[in-house]
Amino acid sequence: MSTLLERGLIALARYQYKHTRKILIIVILMTLILGSGLKDLYINSDVRSEMPRDHPIFKLNDRVTDKFGGQDMVVIAVQLDESVNSRRSVRDIRDPRLIESLLFLDESLREECVVESVTSPASFFRGMERVSGADVERVIEESPAIERFFSKDYKMTLMYVSAEIGSDDEKIQSFIDTVHEKIEYTPKPPGVKFGITGSPVLRVSIFNLLKSDSRNTLLIAASIILLLLFVMERSYTRGMLVFIPLSLGLIWTMGTLGWLGIPLSVATVAISPVILGLGVEYGTFIVTRYKEERDQGRGQGESIETAVHGIGTAITGSGLTTMVGFGVLSFSFAPMIQHLGQTLALGIFYSLLAALFASPVLMLLEEDWEHHRTEKLLEKFTSKRARHVRRPR
Repeated sequence: MSTLLERGLIALARYQYKHTRKILIIVILMTLILGSGLKDLYINSDVRSEMPRDHPIFKLNDRVTDKFGGQDMVVIAVQLDESVNSRRSVRDIRDPRLIESLLFLDESLREECVVESVTSPASFFRGMERVSGADVERVIEESPAIERFFSKDYKMTLMYVSAEIGSDDEKIQSFIDTVHEKIEYTPKPPGVKFGITGSPVLRVSIFNLLKSDSRNTLLIAASIILLLLFVMERSYTRGMLVFIPLSLGLIWTMGTLGWLGIPLSVATVAISPVILGLGVEYGTFIVTRYKEERDQGRGQGESIETAVHGIGTAITGSGLTTMVGFGVLSFSFAPMIQHLGQTLALGIFYSLLAALFASPVLMLLEEDWEHHRTEKLLEKFTSKRARHVRRPR
């Protein structure tokens, strides 16, 4: 197996040296094809889909949902705003003006087709055109259950909105926006403020933060890694020769997830910096070894063969063992852990592939371009020098 790998790497290095531009075209086409899958990549914020559905507890939960419905609960919290200093301000959450406001919001929300039920203190006053203080006292006396909607200090009350929203993030966000609009449209007495919470709101908020964090951490990680490459390689060019293939590996990974329809989840949404950190060593070893061979006066063909064969054997073994380590997570009972292991294994595979295929090609092209540029400058300098010598005195 080892001999077969060594022969394959030697053949690869020789082919890269002879057909550098062909390999470059293949890398570009591969990037375009796999990269196009990025448009189909999305984040699945439904944590329930990442849980083991075959577990008895989840099976029981599914049966309960089928029998009794699986509504998502949005909670509207209404509390006193003590920063408002006005004689007309509400000072007790049982104020009739607030009850009327809740009645208005209650009727408005129940007009939405996805809303299954709305429960709040207003539920005890439905059918009343006007609510007075005497009505509030009577209802509280006749229906003690209303007290569970009020806080002990009577500074906050809750409205529960059950809705069949589904797991689609856009529908959830649309419903949340609708609730906000209806709250804004509801006439409110001074001295109170409304806010919404509940599992759908928390879910959207958390994943908005995760998406923002994943972008920020990716940019920070990429910037720091690139800076360290510049410092360690002592060359901007060498740093880019490592970083570009590393970036290609990340693009190929995320594009493949998009092509396969595998969404990012709470476990994999911030995995990009991890792939960058784990995959950077492969390109670094190849670039460094190639430059060492060139500094010793060896030719391009010999140097690229030594780098791809010598270092390629080591990093292939390292990459395969890492992939196996992450791939074993596929045997986990929880889909969330399975997807984490599979995504990391795929990222390592593409990082290794980019280092073996793209890095040598870029090194050869970079040297050819530098050689061509040097020749042009030398030719320009020689021509200018010759004109200066022939100038009549």
